[in-house]
Amino acid sequence: MFASTVETGVMEVGGTSATSSSNTSNNGGSGSGGGNSNSGGAGGSIELLCPPSGSSSISGSASFSSNSGASGSSSQTHSTAISSATDRSNNNGNSNHNPSLQLNGNGGSNTRQHSSSSSSGSNSSSNMSPPPSSSNNNNHSSNIISGFCSTIWRSATFGSATPVINPLPAVHINPKSMESSSDSCSLSSSTTPDVCLADQQRNMASGAQEQTEDQSQTFLGATELDDELIKQLPKEVLLRVFSYLDVVSLCRCAQVCKYWNVLALDGSSWQKINLFDFQRDIEGPVIENISQRCRGFLKSLSLRGCQSVGDQSVRTLANHCHNIEHLDLSDCKKITDISTQSISRYCSKLTAINLHSCSNITDNSLKYLSDGCPNLMEINVSWCHLISENGVEALARGCVKLRKFSSKGCKQINDNAIMCLAKYCPDLMVLNLHSCETITDSSIRQLAANCHKLQKLCVSKCADLTDLTLLSLSQHNQLLNTLEVSGCRNFTDIGFQALGRNCKYLERMDLEECSQITDLTLAHLATGCPSLEKLTLSHCELITDDGIRHLTTGSCAAEILSVLELDNCPLITDRTLEHLVSCHNLQRIELFDCQLITRTAIRKLKNHLPNIKVHAYFAPGTPPAVTSGHRPRYCRCCEIL
Repeated sequence: MFASTVETGVMEVGGTSATSSSNTSNNGGSGSGGGNSNSGGAGGSIELLCPPSGSSSISGSASFSSNSGASGSSSQTHSTAISSATDRSNNNGNSNHNPSLQLNGNGGSNTRQHSSSSSSGSNSSSNMSPPPSSSNNNNHSSNIISGFCSTIWRSATFGSATPVINPLPAVHINPKSMESSSDSCSLSSSTTPDVCLADQQRNMASGAQEQTEDQSQTFLGATELDDELIKQLPKEVLLRVFSYLDVVSLCRCAQVCKYWNVLALDGSSWQKINLFDFQRDIEGPVIENISQRCRGFLKSLSLRGCQSVGDQSVRTLANHCHNIEHLDLSDCKKITDISTQSISRYCSKLTAINLHSCSNITDNSLKYLSDGCPNLMEINVSWCHLISENGVEALARGCVKLRKFSSKGCKQINDNAIMCLAKYCPDLMVLNLHSCETITDSSIRQLAANCHKLQKLCVSKCADLTDLTLLSLSQHNQLLNTLEVSGCRNFTDIGFQALGRNCKYLERMDLEECSQITDLTLAHLATGCPSLEKLTLSHCELITDDGIRHLTTGSCAAEILSVLELDNCPLITDRTLEHLVSCHNLQRIELFDCQLITRTAIRKLKNHLPNIKVHAYFAPGTPPAVTSGHRPRYCRCCEIL
């Protein structure tokens, strides 16, 4: 997309060019000698190139000319500039050589034009003409886009379209290379190469002295050129580019110029807004202004953590932004059912809403959403303590396309709510029931039987579940890849044996505090779950070194297993770390309160796996008992106090 090889904004600084009328032999347009020729005069110019798109460097090039004699003199010009394809020198008595980088409509990008003309009396002329005029429009568009890309780069990097002035690199002239080049100086019989080189060095020095004075003019001209190029771009192209920028970049672009301000603040550029980084500064009027500006263009809005936002702001948002699809209101403590009522009335295209920790939300909100948002596919009501089975039932009846439902910490949700989800939402793929303590095997079994697309299930802290739940999941949900059953103390090796036999796609498992499982569970998982990536076995007090050995010999251990948590496994010893040496992809291991693990074993493991992160805690040693002397009356702390 970006033409990074095209230099833009080239201007001549200092000195005089060989193509100007004051420094070239003017033959009056008829080819006769004499007149206004400058005998032995030398002129020089230094040209600056603004940094191209994606680069912060500034290039430099030099231009030199030497004129001697009247009709037999020769001049040479090396320039890099934005110019037309026509020859700027009309001197028939001189021999001119003009290599130039054409960036306008008359020359292709990255194309150098070489033209040379000699006097009619002694030398024949040879010119390389520019490319055909049929490609002018394409080249012109390429130049415009190149200039626009350069300005975009400067705006996104420095917050301004003005080029950054960097020190110019030193310009060095290699006499040998110039003499051997086909474009070397052409001197008459009355001059010598030493004189040519001396003139060129003097020209270079004089141009360098004037460089500092004209730098501001050069970069000002480059900025004006960029502005002219950008103004020629269609508004639709600029709006399309701005649509890929985030909030901060859009605000920076809005400060470049009036033209950019209008386009950057256009509603079409604000289709996806995330204000989490500004949560402390966002208040109601800000949301109302954004709503009135974006209107129907806004499709995704995140107000996570904006606790100053209330019902009035959400109501204004819903009234103006009817096409919104994703809305995140998590941790907006002031949000009530009034907000969801406005959303359901005006935002019928809503597909995902996050109400995490909105403690004032009740069952009425779920009823409003079921009535007005039939396309809803994702909803999160975690830690909304007022949500009960009535609201979930209404939601399930009205939003049959539901795929993700999270109700973590909603203790009023029971088996009836889960059965309604299983009955009316067969496409359910993600279900989080963490800490829904009244859930039993009956609802999970019906869920497993009806929702065959289930991939992620969390029933942590649902202490009433038994192996019947695991057996149903293994029988009906072979696509399951994430299972979190932390705190389910009734699960045994039987249930996990069935999972290991049928659920081949399991990648993450949290078995923390499943205190009845033994090494047999690890043996089944090692053989039946080749994609297992993260495994938590914290507080599984029956796990031993043999279980870890079975796990490391499985197909998942060598290249897949990356995280292993073994906190508070009292039977784990240094042998476990020796077995884990074969797990080449292991990135993190938790060993808190594993009393039989030593520092020496950890050092050996890190020698074999240098990138692994080992989290371990070693309790301080018990101080030796005092066997002699009297016990001090006060401890050291008391003495200090």
